[in-house]
Amino acid sequence: MAVTIHDIARELDLSAMTVSRVLNRPESSSIAPATKERVLKAAASMGYRPNRHAKALVTKRLNTVALWIDHLHSSVYSQIAHACREEIQRAGLQLEICEMDWHFGKPESQRRFEWMVDGVIAVDPPEASALAALMANAPLDHIPRVNLGSAVSVAWEGDYVRVDLQLGARVAIEHLLGQGCRRIAYVVPAGLDRSGVGNYDAYTDTMRAAGKVPEYIVLEDLSLPAVRDAARRYVQGHGQPDGVFCHYDELTIAVFRALRDLNLRVPQDVLIVGCEGNEFMEYFDPPLSTVAMPARELVRIAWELLQNRMEHPEAEPKGVLVPHQFHLRQSAIAPR
Repeated sequence: MAVTIHDIARELDLSAMTVSRVLNRPESSSIAPATKERVLKAAASMGYRPNRHAKALVTKRLNTVALWIDHLHSSVYSQIAHACREEIQRAGLQLEICEMDWHFGKPESQRRFEWMVDGVIAVDPPEASALAALMANAPLDHIPRVNLGSAVSVAWEGDYVRVDLQLGARVAIEHLLGQGCRRIAYVVPAGLDRSGVGNYDAYTDTMRAAGKVPEYIVLEDLSLPAVRDAARRYVQGHGQPDGVFCHYDELTIAVFRALRDLNLRVPQDVLIVGCEGNEFMEYFDPPLSTVAMPARELVRIAWELLQNRMEHPEAEPKGVLVPHQFHLRQSAIAPR
């Protein structure tokens, strides 16, 4: 016969309400830690298994949080998803990861969700009107949501945590100029080579302010072989830039390989910097520089904001700005 909350309560001489609070709301601070530990140990030893449907009826919660994210192809988005899973599962909740395709996907491929969750963490969401259109048929207006990311074209309203990668990109370009670079090429996906995109504006404005001509390597195909080929053809057709800034780190890796194909050395011949903070950039030879968004810190803050919003729906919205991190490594330091 299945073990119930009442069985655990009798075993520990506690009220059923106390046991229910521990098992259904593990994040709650209203129960003493020692009591929580007793209840959780007894539940485990007695073989208690929660009934999610009954739990939802009692608590008015589904114990599920959604992560809305454009895709999981980039390593930084994968890091964010992994960190979210750790945070939310640590709280005893389930995580639904939803790939939204809201930046590079075709309109007909964008997901429209009609099922309910307790809260949402939305990573680099599109502008408000586009998000509203995407969710037009989903009854989600009242569901707590926290936005997380770095986009500058989004109106950061409500609860959010963001990192200013545009400032980080400007710092990186200024560094390359300070290292003596006279030609700095910017490797950017098609569609993001426009005003209003943070990295594009930072690169273009900084180059023009320095009296330099911007050079764009615009990518229609974002597969690594195609990026490698595009970078190689650009250098062959336009000559060698002495600096390269890449819109995100996977592009940096492909461009690095293209430079090696052309017998160009990093950093002796070309300095190179990426963006987003891919964890394995430092394991290249030479280690590759990057402007990083601290994924785990962003997720930790987003989860704190979402928990507060779920507990206090009427609280004032809160926005948090987290500093970028410029990981300066050998790839962007000119030999002396």
